[in-house]
Order: sequence, then structure tokens, then C-alpha cells
Amino acid sequence: MVMNRYGRAALAHWREHLPGQYGMLPDPLAYFTRLGEKAERQAGELTDAMVLAGTPVGGETDAQRARRLLAVKDEAEQLVLGELIRPRSVPSPDDATGAPDLAGPPSPL
Repeated sequence: MVMNRYGRAALAHWREHLPGQYGMLPDPLAYFTRLGEKAERQAGELTDAMVLAGTPVGGETDAQRARRLLAVKDEAEQLVLGELIRPRSVPSPDDATGAPDLAGPPSPL
């Protein structure tokens, strides 16, 4: 298993900010590898949706378009990082937001 940058960021965040929950993980490597893969998929899907929802800018140069799309990708990534990779706390099992239950032993993502 190779952990991507999202998984590594989540692992570092949990070690520092959520040590109790981190200690409850039976296999942190597998868990954060799966979490990183999920975050990468979500960031890509969100980027695509944001690009499709955006209004094309007439007359922009290739460089301007590239910068605009990079900004969209960065915005999508920041949303996913805040939700999955750097949570302020681990949601409780009865969290009504639909967030994954990470309070107990994690299920496969």
C-alpha cells in the first residue's frame, strides 16, 4: 500500500490533534491510505463539478484559463482537506451531517 499526500496529511493531523482516536485505529496505514484515496477522488469530482458550473470566460488566454482552472482545483482541494483530512474533531456516530463515523474502529471507506 502506498499512501498519497492526502493520507499522509490526515495521518499527521490525527497524530497531533486527535491522538485518542488515532490510537484506536487497528491499522492506521490501511485506514489513512483509504482515506487519502477517498479525498483524492472527491477533490477531483468537486473540481470537475466546479469547472462545469463555472461560466466560461470569453477572450481569456491559455495562461489565464490555466490560472483560473488551477484556482478552481485549489478551492475544491481546500474544501476536501477541511472536511476529510483536517477535521477539527471526529464526528460522533449519530452525527446528522452524514459524515463518516470515525469515532470508533473505522469501517472501510
